[in-house]
Amino acid sequence: MIITHENLWWWGKSYTLILDNGKAMIEVSIEDERPDAACIQSLLVHESVRQQGIANAMLTFAEDKAKKAGCEQVYLCARKGTFLIPWYERRGYKIYDENPEYSKGQTVAMNKYFEEKE
Repeated sequence: MIITHENLWWWGKSYTLILDNGKAMIEVSIEDERPDAACIQSLLVHESVRQQGIANAMLTFAEDKAKKAGCEQVYLCARKGTFLIPWYERRGYKIYDENPEYSKGQTVAMNKYFEEKE
């Protein structure tokens, strides 16, 4: 089962995709104050359905929503010490902040521009 949902908020909008009866989910948001960038709020894939390309497909879904909305980039935070940072790097994301103030040293901030900036 695939569920997609668009939420309109006072600050902008978000898109949620839920797959396989809730075993995988991604949410991407675009704030009205910053329409040039989309934020991946969460990407979750249950262990029982990993290694099947689901996360790649969900990330593509989020990036496509951002592109269609006119965003130039997508950004996110990835937990330090996990497989997530190299996984995102293989998909074109780069670290732009090694120690975001709000994460208390637990994450890095990463982003991906849709067209490489000079």
